[in-house]
Amino acid sequence: MKTFIASVLMFAAGSAAAHTSCDLELNAGLRISGDSIEVYDADDAVYTIVDDQYLQVNGQQLALTGAQQTAVANYAASIRAAVPEVRGMALDGIDLAIDAITITFDGLLGENNQVSAQLMTELTNVKSDVNRYFSSGKPISFNRENKSVPDFLGKQFETRIERIMETSVQNSIGSIMFAVGREVLKSGGDMQAFEARMNKFGEQIEQQMNARTSAMEARGEKLCTVMQAVDAHEEQFKQAIPAVESFDMIHMNSAEKHIAQQKI
Repeated sequence: MKTFIASVLMFAAGSAAAHTSCDLELNAGLRISGDSIEVYDADDAVYTIVDDQYLQVNGQQLALTGAQQTAVANYAASIRAAVPEVRGMALDGIDLAIDAITITFDGLLGENNQVSAQLMTELTNVKSDVNRYFSSGKPISFNRENKSVPDFLGKQFETRIERIMETSVQNSIGSIMFAVGREVLKSGGDMQAFEARMNKFGEQIEQQMNARTSAMEARGEKLCTVMQAVDAHEEQFKQAIPAVESFDMIHMNSAEKHIAQQKI
């Protein structure tokens, strides 16, 4: 049963991801604040971009030429441009999950059922926290666990979603089993007929959700394009400044890297 609910919650990400081809990895920790962008290898800051124009490497500020400072500024701007896209993708994913939950459980248990209500409340709270995290003006962190600046969309986020699923299963297993039993009775006890009913139910859910995924797919493609730009500007940044050329924050497959570099 946990797998069933997990599938509903993960449908939002999967349906959009299936239509994107963004093959990249974040190889470093990233901390973004109003006046700086810090890139980490484990707990050590490799370099810091201050005020989107000055560069510190291993704690030492570098004297930059005009061309180098332009590369730093372009790189910083591309990183900051990615933040609202990450926020939007997270919020759209939660909205899509809420839609999937409503359609699935309302269809199985009826409208205003306890399972949908609980899951929607929990996910709405998550959505509020995502908004608060990205709108507070405080530093945000990606791919880096830190007590003072947690990676909100990292392990903490995954653990919270898992807890929501587990709690919902524990509190609603009786209602779900009753609904399943009711469907078996409607099928006259014929398990093949029951399976056919469930398959039809699943197809109906898929049809309804497909109409809701286009915006999520577009968001995913836009985020991919933005991250490709970050990678391309990082390459220019590394080529311009030898002190950082060996460190790769974003890894992208060679085909996408070539396309992104042609665009800027």
